[in-house]
Amino acid sequence: MLWSPRGKRVLTIGSVHLDTIALSSAPPATPVDVTYVGSITHSVGGSAYNIAANLANHHAKAVREVAIYTILPRHSVLTEIIKYKIDTAGVSTRYVRLHKDFNGRHVRGGGYVGILDETERLVRQAVVDAAMHDANIFQDRNEAAYLEAAIAWADLLVIDADLAVSTVNHIAERASDGGKPLFLCVGSPLAGLRSWIRSHDENQATCLSGRLQVLCKMLEQLGMGEQEISSFRQFVETGAEGVVFDVNEVCRRLKTRHVVCCNVRLSRGFAILAAGPTPYRCFFATPEDVRSRMQGGNSAGVVDGAMAGFIHCYARLSADRALGGGDIVTSGTQRLFNSNIVDFVEHVSESEGATPGSVISFEEEARAQSGLAKLWRLTKIAFDVLPVFRYVLSIGALIVAVWIFERVVSVLRYFGVEVALPDLSVLRALIRK
Repeated sequence: MLWSPRGKRVLTIGSVHLDTIALSSAPPATPVDVTYVGSITHSVGGSAYNIAANLANHHAKAVREVAIYTILPRHSVLTEIIKYKIDTAGVSTRYVRLHKDFNGRHVRGGGYVGILDETERLVRQAVVDAAMHDANIFQDRNEAAYLEAAIAWADLLVIDADLAVSTVNHIAERASDGGKPLFLCVGSPLAGLRSWIRSHDENQATCLSGRLQVLCKMLEQLGMGEQEISSFRQFVETGAEGVVFDVNEVCRRLKTRHVVCCNVRLSRGFAILAAGPTPYRCFFATPEDVRSRMQGGNSAGVVDGAMAGFIHCYARLSADRALGGGDIVTSGTQRLFNSNIVDFVEHVSESEGATPGSVISFEEEARAQSGLAKLWRLTKIAFDVLPVFRYVLSIGALIVAVWIFERVVSVLRYFGVEVALPDLSVLRALIRK
């Protein structure tokens, strides 16, 4: 297959927040107000970050550049950590927006907290606070223009379903008008139904991803038959060829042309559905070592990893003119999707967090332990938390610039070159002081 040597530019849109995963030894039925000993992992997460970081870490020609559009709290130390993680992952921060207040509301950081069984590593309870789900970005003229510019920059768009309905509708409309593929990540039935299924009737995704339990719950609430859902579930869990269900109907109800799905608890493999005149489905078995790590607890971001693998394949194959506008998921491309998706998922399964490099460590790296590095970090925090420092630094920089300019003018005059200067008496007085 051939692809553009320049590659595609991918923009992911959604909340980027702190993920907290707690491994607990508590029994399923726990008394009230009892504390149990366990282990806790903090990392940067959110589908927008997970997919962007996976694509950027892959270092392939199919994707030239990856950027994130998100809104983070201004004057927050945690924001600086998140920006550092985004930058370290090789993802552009040009569209990371910092606001203290937005649309009359205080900007919060959001987050995800999951409590897992320490033995079976299954999620008992989880709470997600997607801080952007109420932010009507296109209601603010300046912010709308900024997001429009980000969308215009990108070749492929990825959105998290945990966004405001109006924001999702606008982005879907821009994608449709610009002929740009749109990829949707669904983390919960509520978000998927509210922001996507029950929003604009004409919304159509290139691909939708989600855990099997989430998508089955959505299909059930959309009125799909129990037998169809059961057959769909069986195929995603086992890849059984003899299972019969209507691929086009599943995709139609989910308003997408492709579906990427996995039963994370069983971790037997990943399924792809492709709607069309000749619907297609395929199942990729998970290698045993990867499955072992996923069942051991390293499964937080595997669906996002699989979606990143799908996007990478799409970016590579969509540039191949030999496709002639046909579907990209076929028997001829199945091997490429298989190797790519398994490769991305294997990479994710090797991390404690949802994405390699996302874990927030309380130990300093060797390069960050020097006195100059610590002074630089404290200076950045001071500038961000107390904006007055920025003005003081600006004035100081201006004074130094004027001093250098005067020295240059003196040298020119020495060689007989006269330069007309404005009245700099005030700045000279400051310099003398």
